[in-house]
Amino acid sequence: MNFWATTWQKTKEIASWVATKLLAPGVALILVVGAVILAAMGAKELQIGGLLGRLLGRKDSRGKAIDVANTVDPQRVDDKGRIITPGTPDSQGIQQAVIVPIQDPGLFSDPSTVTFTPPNETVPVVIDLPDGVTNKDVDKVIVVKPGVFAVTVKDTSGVSASKVDDILAKYGG
Repeated sequence: MNFWATTWQKTKEIASWVATKLLAPGVALILVVGAVILAAMGAKELQIGGLLGRLLGRKDSRGKAIDVANTVDPQRVDDKGRIITPGTPDSQGIQQAVIVPIQDPGLFSDPSTVTFTPPNETVPVVIDLPDGVTNKDVDKVIVVKPGVFAVTVKDTSGVSASKVDDILAKYGG
C-alpha cells in the first residue's frame, strides 16, 4: 500500500473507534432519557432496544426463527406423503415440538428479536424474528430442534385463524 491509502485506512479506523467508543454512549444516554420522558408522558408502545443495540454493538443472536409456527411445514411428511401434524411422532420417533414462553418485551427490548429460555437450559436465548413479525406479535417459541426455532403469533396479530385453518385443511391436518 502507498502512503495515502494507508493514511486513509488508519483515519477510517480511528473515526470508527471514536464513533463507537466515544459518541455512541452519549447518543444512547440521550435516547434513554428521551424514552424515559416519553414513557412518563404515557407512551406505552415504545421500544428502543434495537436502536441501543445498533449504537452500542449488538450481540449476535443464536438463530433466526425459521417460520411462523401456525403454518404447517410441507416437508414433514410420513412414508405415504401425508403431513405429520404436530404432536405425532415420525418414523424415527421424533415428535414436533417443544413450546417455550418468551420473556415479556419491555422498553429496552429490540422489537425484531425475542428472548426465551429453552427447556433444560439456564441461559436465555435471543433470536431474530421473521420479516414483518415484531416481538409484541409473538406468543411463544417452538424449539423444533436445538438451534432451530419457530414462533407462534398472538391471536391479535395479522395472521388470521381462518388462514391457518385453510392451510391445515389443504395439507390434511
